[in-house]
Amino acid sequence: MTSAPPRSTPIWTSSTWPRSTTRPIHAPSASARSDRQMPGAGQRQRKQVTLYSAPSCAHCRRAKAFMRARGIAFRELDVSRSSRARKELERMGARGVPVILIGGERLEGFSEQRFLRLYGAG
Repeated sequence: MTSAPPRSTPIWTSSTWPRSTTRPIHAPSASARSDRQMPGAGQRQRKQVTLYSAPSCAHCRRAKAFMRARGIAFRELDVSRSSRARKELERMGARGVPVILIGGERLEGFSEQRFLRLYGAG
């Protein structure tokens, strides 16, 4: 059985978008981090996660909720507000959001299974 490709929302390239920068990194709560319970317990190398998103993107909201629920820290770049983020996506050849960078890998659209495989948690 083959799975459907992840879905994404088109990137709009209007010059009328408001100017802004990136959003803060969303760090997991202390209760969500197993390495807080006992020194050395559950420690492993975490991959850096960057999410390119837009407020109108349902798949972006789903990806954020998924990562927050699992205590995965991520940096969010809103392409509707940041021309720098839009230019980065254009250089990558991405055609929509969400785009998630996990370590050195890129996930276009959102799939829980593919995310976990790339993140190393599944």
